[in-house]
Amino acid sequence: MRYDPSMSEAGWEELGRAPSDLAEARLVLHHAVQLVAAVGQSLVEAAPDDSQQSLSLDSGLRTLLGTPVAGGKLRAGLDPARLVLFVANGAGAPVAEISLAGRTLAEGLAFLASELSRRSQRAPALALPKHPGDFPHHALADGGRFPSAGHESRAFLARLFANTHRLLAGQRAPLRLWPHHFDLACRLRLASVSVGAGVSPGDGPHGLPYWYATLSPPPPLDSLPVLAGGGSWHFTGWIGAELPLARLDRGAAAEQRQLSAFFQSALGAAQGGRSV
Repeated sequence: MRYDPSMSEAGWEELGRAPSDLAEARLVLHHAVQLVAAVGQSLVEAAPDDSQQSLSLDSGLRTLLGTPVAGGKLRAGLDPARLVLFVANGAGAPVAEISLAGRTLAEGLAFLASELSRRSQRAPALALPKHPGDFPHHALADGGRFPSAGHESRAFLARLFANTHRLLAGQRAPLRLWPHHFDLACRLRLASVSVGAGVSPGDGPHGLPYWYATLSPPPPLDSLPVLAGGGSWHFTGWIGAELPLARLDRGAAAEQRQLSAFFQSALGAAQGGRSV
């Protein structure tokens, strides 16, 4: 499988510096996507990798869509920048929507259940996915209401996911947004190595976004090559290549060149230094 940097050339949206309230916006969106994940989790047979919970970007890379239900005729979705929850038809076009601002998670679930039931998809018991203890807590989980502020930061995260999709879509592997860690990633098989390639919007209360490529099994630590694009090797908790947002050059063209070089070298390392 070859990595084709030209796939990233169309439609790149400059990221620039992270907004100051990005961590809060990330937590808000992390909880908002649980509503979309709840539909797949509650109404679709469980997959071995729990991908029934996962989301994907729509064809325009603006909204997040959940797993299809009702024989593929309906799916839940979220517009992250506008913080709008919706039910869409099979093509991903919204047929009913509400703004989450000022509403609770319970009210979001009630909206989805009502709109799905109106369209012949019984959904009497939608439940949010249950994740391990490392799932980040937020007041929303205790009945708090979604904020109306934070549009700029949510739009930044929407661009982050869209740009990463442009970078990795050429791999012909499903790109999924996983509701547990809130990362957009695909799983690649390169030679005898499994590679998880994607982007995390950040970890912890102040963490900033970073791109990554995890390798399994991990390569010998004494033979790791130098990574292009300002990437480095990460060894704490997981082993793989990473490129933090703070190291990105400024400007749309520079960003996409740097990230293309990073993924090219990281995936090359997975094949023992051969080009991919």
